[in-house]
Amino acid sequence: MIDIFGAAGNLCAPINPHITGTLKGSTGNVINDDGSVTPQYTTVSVEMEVQAVSSQDLRQIENINQQADMRSVYVRGAVRALNRPLQIGGDILTFYDSDWLVTQQLEEWGNGEWSKVLVTRQMPSSTTS
Repeated sequence: MIDIFGAAGNLCAPINPHITGTLKGSTGNVINDDGSVTPQYTTVSVEMEVQAVSSQDLRQIENINQQADMRSVYVRGAVRALNRPLQIGGDILTFYDSDWLVTQQLEEWGNGEWSKVLVTRQMPSSTTS
């Protein structure tokens, strides 16, 4: 099988090199005794390419007037935005000293080989990536 993510990354590296960050993949929630919900994650290191959000991506999400700090991220592997009916997603990427919530999956290639996702900056993280 051809490693398209790796091949494209090698071509883009001189201009926009991949960075290493952390993926907090959602594994569901725990309902606490007081009724509050605590999300659960599994954490892995991932290679990614971070880009500004393009006007085409903004049209795709129909959110041209969005004021949040957002990025498009290509990441090796399957990364999921929150999907309440399917009870999946809510993944978080950590890079540039911040947590970034995956707010929409824009593309997925193959059987989870790589994903392009839209992320929105959350509270600052205590880790540096």
